[in-house]
Amino acid sequence: MAQVLLFAVVACDNREKPKARPKPLFAVRVASVTKQKIRPSVTLVGTVEPWKRSLVAGEVAGRVEQFPVKEGQSVKKGQLLAQLSTETLQIQLDSAKASRSETRVRHEQAQLDLERIKGLLKKGYLTQKEYDDAVSEELALKQRLTRLDAEIRREEDRIKKSRIVAPFAGLVVKEHTEIGQWVDEGGPVVEMVDISRVKIEVPLPERYVRDVGSGDTVSAVFDGLPGFKATGRIFSVVAQANMAARTFPVKVKIQNRGLKIKSGMVSRVTILLGKPYEAVLVPKDALVLRGQQQFIFLVEDGKAVQKRVTPGAFIDGLVEVNGEVPEGMRVVVQGNERLMPGQPVRILN
Repeated sequence: MAQVLLFAVVACDNREKPKARPKPLFAVRVASVTKQKIRPSVTLVGTVEPWKRSLVAGEVAGRVEQFPVKEGQSVKKGQLLAQLSTETLQIQLDSAKASRSETRVRHEQAQLDLERIKGLLKKGYLTQKEYDDAVSEELALKQRLTRLDAEIRREEDRIKKSRIVAPFAGLVVKEHTEIGQWVDEGGPVVEMVDISRVKIEVPLPERYVRDVGSGDTVSAVFDGLPGFKATGRIFSVVAQANMAARTFPVKVKIQNRGLKIKSGMVSRVTILLGKPYEAVLVPKDALVLRGQQQFIFLVEDGKAVQKRVTPGAFIDGLVEVNGEVPEGMRVVVQGNERLMPGQPVRILN
């Protein structure tokens, strides 16, 4: 009986133990870890403003006789915007010119009389008072000539200013008068803008101010112009911050060839920060966030290896990672949300 039991025990020990099932391969897609020089950037939102804006006003009062421009029209510098009536001014000018001609004749005669009286005084034929009266008459006529010359120049200037012209090349964006309407001195005629180049003001956070300066190149896109991208330069970093937001106004200048960019458009301006430096980059989809930790999965020997990283700058779909991440390694970019450290993987791409 003991032999039978011994045989049974030996037989049980000789049976093959069941093999452990291999872990299933988890399908993932990967990309390469790269190292390259980068320059961080920040994108800020601003509103397009014209390079110049002017509310063109009349320098003299008058009735509008000509008004050849319309809203939206392009005008050149010096082009006529409005012509005011000059009839009354012309009458005043003609009167002043006539008075000057008369006074000039009288002044010339007074000069001749003075020379003659001066000679008679030397000979004793006239008194000193008669000579003094002649001097006073000549001086009074001379001063009247000066006054009439000034009056003529004033009337000529008023006639010239009755012709209201464009102070710069640009677009008429608003009409403020029409033919037959009276324009007061200083009254508005049209509003003009120059958008051959535009400026955009964006609020730069305080932490970036030291990395930005005048002359830096920027790029800008516009909500109203899908697919369009423009480049420009910073021309001013205002030294006074917005005390509530702790941001500094940065002003950007952009050439507007073809006048595609319109005043008032929303713009997103990307400003490069600091100097280029070498960084390790992975696709942003490689980052995994669990709790308070951020990490990536590398593929080594067919298994997922978890690496804790600290993300830095985001550059064109890539993210800078700081940590033990060698260049050239394969990093998981798809399927990493459910991966576990050490899990065997099957690379799809």
